[in-house]
Amino acid sequence: MGQKTVRFSDLSGQLIMRDDALARIVIHEHPDLGEGPVEIETLADEALGLEKDTLRVAVLDIYLPGEDLPRRVTMDADVFGAKVTEKPVSEMLTAARPVKRAGRPRLARATGALGAPGAAG
Repeated sequence: MGQKTVRFSDLSGQLIMRDDALARIVIHEHPDLGEGPVEIETLADEALGLEKDTLRVAVLDIYLPGEDLPRRVTMDADVFGAKVTEKPVSEMLTAARPVKRAGRPRLARATGALGAPGAAG
């Protein structure tokens, strides 16, 4: 006796008849999302339809004095742009300094009296 796997769209509940009609969506952030990203399956046409409804947003990390961790803020890009009053937002972003990515901390190598790594003094 054989078995068949039947797939349904997590968005609409519609039956997904062909593998080439299957799309995978990873949800990274949502107000109802618990811990970490989740993935769903949907019809490719439904996934493409989501692109039409995308928003232009600015995602900011705000570092405040006395706080160890930044606050992540997602806001409408035009609302953020309206807060920039000195010059056009595109000009401000072009002139801003790039964020330096923190590399992995290097382990200090033990050096002996002779200056060679691991040498005994």
